[in-house]
Amino acid sequence: MLKNAIDCASRPYGKSAWNGKPCAVISVSPGAIGAFGANHHLRQSLVFLNMPALQQPEAYVGNAARLFDDKGNIASEETKSFVNTFLQAFAQWIELNTAR
Repeated sequence: MLKNAIDCASRPYGKSAWNGKPCAVISVSPGAIGAFGANHHLRQSLVFLNMPALQQPEAYVGNAARLFDDKGNIASEETKSFVNTFLQAFAQWIELNTAR
């Protein structure tokens, strides 16, 4: 679904809604490697769409069942701290890439 939504907003050719918009990818999975493959596949699509992607910090959140409560809130203080650091870096990335 996500890939289809991205594709729809990139049409018609030459009028992509994504062109030049800064982006970041954070992936979450129940497995140990935090959707590493999906994260990188999405990044490849974003490059094609001319979206400057935040390179660091990379964000792969694994073992999600232990990190979130039954309502979907982050239950792990370490994960909260990491997500906050990631969001601060992304905010700076947005500023850097929209000041042009």
